[in-house]
Amino acid sequence: MQPAAKIQLMLILVLVAMPVSAQPVIIEMANVITQSADLDDCLAPVAINQIDGEMRVLPAWGFQIEPGVHIINGHAMLDNTKCHPLSSDLFIGNTPGYAVSFEAGKTYYIAYDRSSLNADEWTLVVWKIE
Repeated sequence: MQPAAKIQLMLILVLVAMPVSAQPVIIEMANVITQSADLDDCLAPVAINQIDGEMRVLPAWGFQIEPGVHIINGHAMLDNTKCHPLSSDLFIGNTPGYAVSFEAGKTYYIAYDRSSLNADEWTLVVWKIE
């Protein structure tokens, strides 16, 4: 094969392969809902502000996250009329870290569970997966 023909063949191969390699890679995400009207009495809405140790600014109602195991933290707002009475402070500082294995295409409902009378046992939970 002549050198010019080899160059033409290489150019054709590059042009044919280019559209495939130039396509964006789409990663399907998991959905996370942190504010829901369906919460039981001792489940409180949360605002997640840390994922895998990194501070994040996320919408209070929920967000999307890449599949895999992630450790999440946040803040909870408690309603004393529906569960155990507390002091007057209804704002809980950072919640303990909670590891969740997220799967693409699923929706995870996360809340702060304070159903135990022992406040040391209160933690984030996934209370529903769709």
